[in-house]
Amino acid sequence: MKVNIVRFAVFTALVYVFTVVVQFAQPFTGGYFNLGEAAIYVCALISDPLTTGLAGGIGSALADATTGYGIFAPATLLIKFTEGYVASLLFKKMGRSNSSIANWLVSLIYFVAISAIGIKFFSGNLTLSLSSYSFSFNIPWEFWVLVGAIIMIIPFIIERRTKAGARYASLLLAGMIMVTGYFLYEFFISNPLTGRPSIAAVFEVPVNFGQALVGAAVAIPVYSFLRKGGYIEDEEDKSEDKDKK
Repeated sequence: MKVNIVRFAVFTALVYVFTVVVQFAQPFTGGYFNLGEAAIYVCALISDPLTTGLAGGIGSALADATTGYGIFAPATLLIKFTEGYVASLLFKKMGRSNSSIANWLVSLIYFVAISAIGIKFFSGNLTLSLSSYSFSFNIPWEFWVLVGAIIMIIPFIIERRTKAGARYASLLLAGMIMVTGYFLYEFFISNPLTGRPSIAAVFEVPVNFGQALVGAAVAIPVYSFLRKGGYIEDEEDKSEDKDKK
């Protein structure tokens, strides 16, 4: 499998920019929320798996190394490479399917995971400390069920066509690699090294789910726009042209 050098260079830079332009630090793990998944997923939809994996892994790792999150750079290189590679591969395999079963299954997994984690760790009386200020508030468990339900139907709100749902499912499946990878790295390596409790890695799981959701929500409309505008052409376009003939 050959790497498209031009796309690799462009998307590596794009992943880097998207990762550093918005960063919200997570004190429980020392990590941060970012928009890098949006660039990785766009690349996955229009490029080959190896180009996507390399651009995602190198661009994201460089972002970690240059913005004060160097402890995550080695893990990021591997996690984001795998995420990008799998996202592109899954899209090639299932992203053009007319079946919505995969979409529903992936959405259900996200619903269960987010609801369960929210109910277990983020419900009840919580205290948020910001500098010298502390705020106490109560979050009912029903709130997380509602959040999970909203997330479950996002694919069908973004774009009602079945194929768009299959695209969404392929990206979110790859997103689970990112969520799981960072949880394991933070639980066993980065949190112990920085003196944080290992279990605190759980608190970044919803954040990383959010990264995958936002990334897919951005990438799918961008991909549709590029196709409709004639800026890219894939096998789906070619098959549609054959049908017209």
